[in-house]
Amino acid sequence: MTARILVADGVATTRIRLKVRLAAACYDVITVETPERLRMRALADRPDLIVLGEGFAAPGPIEICKRLQGDRDLAAIPVLMLAGAAGRLDALRAGAAAVLSVDVDEQMLLARIRGLLRDAESDIELQSALAEAPTAFVAPSARIEIALVADSPARALRWRHLLRDRLSCRFSIHNPEEALAAAASGRAAALYLIAADIEGRGDGLRLMSELRSRSGSRDSAFVIATTPERDELSAVALDLGAGDVLPIDLGGGGGIESTVLALQAQLSRKKQGDRRRAELRRNMMWAMTDPLTGLHNRRYALPRLAETVGNARRDRLPFAVLLLDLDRFKRVNDLHGHAAGDAVLREVARRLETVIGPQGIAARLGGEEFLAILPGADEAAAYRCAEDLRRAVEAQPIPLPDLSGGGSVHVTLSVGVATGRPCQEGLRPDQLAEWSLERADRALMLAKSHGRNRVMLAQTEHAA
Repeated sequence: MTARILVADGVATTRIRLKVRLAAACYDVITVETPERLRMRALADRPDLIVLGEGFAAPGPIEICKRLQGDRDLAAIPVLMLAGAAGRLDALRAGAAAVLSVDVDEQMLLARIRGLLRDAESDIELQSALAEAPTAFVAPSARIEIALVADSPARALRWRHLLRDRLSCRFSIHNPEEALAAAASGRAAALYLIAADIEGRGDGLRLMSELRSRSGSRDSAFVIATTPERDELSAVALDLGAGDVLPIDLGGGGGIESTVLALQAQLSRKKQGDRRRAELRRNMMWAMTDPLTGLHNRRYALPRLAETVGNARRDRLPFAVLLLDLDRFKRVNDLHGHAAGDAVLREVARRLETVIGPQGIAARLGGEEFLAILPGADEAAAYRCAEDLRRAVEAQPIPLPDLSGGGSVHVTLSVGVATGRPCQEGLRPDQLAEWSLERADRALMLAKSHGRNRVMLAQTEHAA
């Protein structure tokens, strides 16, 4: 889908020039000439990005940017400001996502736009995923680390000296090999500040690409530092995934505040992304977990069964499906109340999980019915496991909560077992999984009809 960009500038020639440049890159471009029309069109057309020029008198572009960032309906739209060197710091303070010079070349302009749109799309994807589940609490993270990979130890020390009193972070100095090793061992930095040329031309960009491809560091923030004579690497760095590009001297003494604001913006975005990813992981876990027992639920277990069948077919190995049902569970609820029934289900789930262990999957399908999936288990192994499960439930009475009057209750379990036949090429894995589940269900019904508290194999009966 073509990205929509709103160009706002009070000077007609600037608007026309930007529209031509962006339309040539196949963007859908809207132009406005006043601050009032800017807000109106932004609300109506919901652009993916706002490019704000400096051709406004009152209010000026800095004030306009502040208003956009303070507008609840528009604050999520990134703003790319075009400003002179003197206005860069004020633009960053106003909340601009990025600032470019008014006479920026086309390659850098388009690279920066691609980067901002890529970041915004990533944020939207995370937000969309989170919208399907409740928000979870995420504990605050430890003190953040910035890794410095410069073109010389002296440069890295200079960077640290400039930044450590201005950013409340821990700074580490690495060469490329050390940075990769730390990420591989689970010690990735929150942000990497990397010189574009470290030991060779462009090797800093290669290091960034390598770190972004590693699972441990792909979610880190990346900023590339370039020398004036290698400024052509700035656009390349942005296209490779850098969040920002800075001068190799970090702005020196006078411009260091702009650098600090740029790094703070990257760290803020990193923190927000981490929070959203943590929420998404937790919400996904909640969506796949039975809230009462903590076991996997039906939504998780049935796809894993099909996956197990597919793996069994590929590797020519057996598998087993166990359906388990508590005997006369309704009596527990009727005699002792639902709090007692919940306590029984939780304790039974704990015993099942203990017996099955990490070699299989235990799930609650609903009510008092449970499922166990045993990859690699033949009929004998599956029967032994089912008997272990039955005995574990029968062996000890289950304590009841004081709310239900205390005491304890004995419960028993009936189990139906079906072993898979991966050699049956006529069925797809999901079909074979469903067929195996039906066989286990018929065996369970047979166990119930033969007196309960027993294990029955599909097609072959084994009484306890």
